[in-house]
Amino acid sequence: MIGYDYMINDMTSALMNLAFDNNIAVIMEDKFSPYTPAAVDTKTKVIVINSNWHIQNQIPFQLAHEIGHVLNDDGSKACLYFSPSKFGIEGHANKTAIQLLIPLYFSNIEYIHANTVRFMEAFNIPLYLEDTVIDEIQSYYR
Repeated sequence: MIGYDYMINDMTSALMNLAFDNNIAVIMEDKFSPYTPAAVDTKTKVIVINSNWHIQNQIPFQLAHEIGHVLNDDGSKACLYFSPSKFGIEGHANKTAIQLLIPLYFSNIEYIHANTVRFMEAFNIPLYLEDTVIDEIQSYYR
């Protein structure tokens, strides 16, 4: 399982670098309840990630999702909390998150070996986003 943990940490580090490159501050906090989701203030470009999240392998997806809100310029009067929805600004942030994760995950994988299920399981992406994942993987390999 060391390889798997390394992959998750590697993905999180790559996403934190992407955030830094886009002037987005990321705060990793371990004092929240395991059920407190990540949040972003799109005006100040500050993301707070719960490193104590009960589904550890979902942290990169949450981070990519919150980065997505900033990159998508999702203005809001209040903080936006992680919600793995398929619709609206949450759905758009999830699509952006998937787009950010795919090149990191599949960088050394040939198309013939690209596996949607393994990708979704790696980041605990909800099944109802499968169509989006399939479309974005196909776009990546085009």
